[in-house]
Amino acid sequence: MSSDSRRNASRQRGKYTTRACEECRRRRAKCDGNRPSCSRCSQWRVPCQYSVAEDGRRPASKTYVLLLRQRIESLERLLERHGIDARESNVPEQLPLDKKSGMNGSIRHDDASSDMDSLAENFKGRLALDESLNFDQDGEMRYFGPTSGRLQFQGYSSNRVSIDGSAFSVSPPDQVSDSYGYIDPIDPITAGMGVPKDVQDHLIDLYFRWEQPWYAVVDEELFRESMNNGGRYWTPLLHNCILALGSRYSDRVDVRSDPDDPNTAGKSFLEEAKTQLHREMERPSLTTIQALGLIGMVYIAMGADAAGWLHHGMANRLSLDMGLNLDPAGFEETNAMTPREIQLRRQIYWTLYCHDKLSSSYTGRICSMLESQGAVKVPDDDPVPNIEMSAAQKAFRPLQRAMISVCRIQERITLSLWAPKPLLKEHQRPAFLKSCLLDLRSWFYDLPTELRIDRANDIPQAYTLHMVYHTARILLAKPFIMRENPLPKAQNETTDLAHSICRESARSICLVAQKYRHTFGGYHLSPITATHCTLSAALVLLDETENLNAPSHKNKLALCLTVLDELSKSWYPAGHIGHNLRKLCQSVISDDTFSIEKGLYPFETNPSPPLDLGVELPNVIDEIESNPSVNPGNALANQLELSVPMESLPVDYGFFDILNQINWERMW
Repeated sequence: MSSDSRRNASRQRGKYTTRACEECRRRRAKCDGNRPSCSRCSQWRVPCQYSVAEDGRRPASKTYVLLLRQRIESLERLLERHGIDARESNVPEQLPLDKKSGMNGSIRHDDASSDMDSLAENFKGRLALDESLNFDQDGEMRYFGPTSGRLQFQGYSSNRVSIDGSAFSVSPPDQVSDSYGYIDPIDPITAGMGVPKDVQDHLIDLYFRWEQPWYAVVDEELFRESMNNGGRYWTPLLHNCILALGSRYSDRVDVRSDPDDPNTAGKSFLEEAKTQLHREMERPSLTTIQALGLIGMVYIAMGADAAGWLHHGMANRLSLDMGLNLDPAGFEETNAMTPREIQLRRQIYWTLYCHDKLSSSYTGRICSMLESQGAVKVPDDDPVPNIEMSAAQKAFRPLQRAMISVCRIQERITLSLWAPKPLLKEHQRPAFLKSCLLDLRSWFYDLPTELRIDRANDIPQAYTLHMVYHTARILLAKPFIMRENPLPKAQNETTDLAHSICRESARSICLVAQKYRHTFGGYHLSPITATHCTLSAALVLLDETENLNAPSHKNKLALCLTVLDELSKSWYPAGHIGHNLRKLCQSVISDDTFSIEKGLYPFETNPSPPLDLGVELPNVIDEIESNPSVNPGNALANQLELSVPMESLPVDYGFFDILNQINWERMW
């Protein structure tokens, strides 16, 4: 027999199946899995049968896991209706059953229906144009709740429409549109104070490319359409606000008030917008809310945090005035709102909601828009009747939904652990840590393909989304390590888990930053959100005192400083934060690595090294293939010494986080 034949025969003998037949299983012999009879049974001429029962070694499918999670959520809702907190760790094993409660029956599908199904029934207030309720008479719908005492007046209005038993005041379409007559259809070039049209187009394109997908307070299609035909979704105020914010992303000198000062980019547009805002605040509209949000962002970009906070607060208050915190689904059949306005109202509300959570963590202040104060449908991919969504909108709807979901979790973290009066007592916090950590990992597991970054992704905001996720993990775990007094042994285990979460998340933020720089060339076009995420990672790295002098650790800190330096080109506060962080690094690290004289080391002159995301994982894959009983998730967790338990989760639940960690260690 030739050497090739012997090699092929050896290779054939080396193939074995992970599901042995009954005879090979009884003899504890290896089985090649041939059907209808394996080689061993054929050789011994014995019956060969395969069991159809599950052996429990294969990880659950994603579909099965999702079904289990839906079942758990249904059971939790059932418990909540009986006054039982399903997230409490000390829930008694046996719960008293009410004979009339029907807890021993099956859960009906309508119990899991969305809150939106009964939204119209739950609204006790009114959205009104009628002068009997809305004294402004400016053509905008205002919300009035049952405590206002005005609802009884509505019966005397001639413009009264009843929907699902709820009465709403509306006006004819021409009356609504006439209220915008005070805004003259000004040519956009005139609105831009004589700025050439090509410059305006450049700034508007920059805004909608880099800022709007993340802070989507403006609908691009509605804005551009109204800009061309003088529609109600374009105003000179909003136009100048977009030019001002777009200027922050531009390298052009002619958009600066002082050509030598990059921080004056967009200042002239801001000054013009402030003048126009004074007039428009007398008769505010949806575009006023949008403009206030953009003005607040421009102020923050220039380093005026207080003014930015103020204008965002004005946008939030005005959104409540116009009832944006109540879903407009109940008004679809009236002539008071178009489907496009319904979609826009939802988009504005959720954008302000998410910004409130990110701004809260950025400033360390309380949240001012709580989920319990609103009932608005989350954006979905289903096209609104008579409206065709643009390709860009379809691409970023998953981004909006993912952002809303992680901000909801972040709100719980803030209120439960960081509020002046936290909602949770000391003994409730360890259970909350585990519960919220699972929610975050579930969020990560559910991310659609277009938002994952384990492979190259051309959506820049997807990388920022991952940074927000890891920052939320840090915010969740950090209160458990900010203690001075020694803790009991059980609580020390929680502290160890919190330390591990923080360190893993900080390293992951650094890896995301490195991927972003490699893909887009730097952070000068990134949203400001990356500033707080980078700072959070750097502070965790500085707390690892045992690793401060390790070269790889210094490189991670240097990367954080580089990211902040790149962000400072568009966002002035990032420069201040980077300067102070450098001083902090100098105070805790003995050598002169981070001295101001040496500049940014080593990323200032050395371009980002490419990341080989297709590299084969060492040892772990071999272990899985050689031993089919090994759970891949546990093998990866053991390889990296991760403290987060994975045995109860699907095989790929934390796989991308772990890939990130392996690639990071290889890169450094």
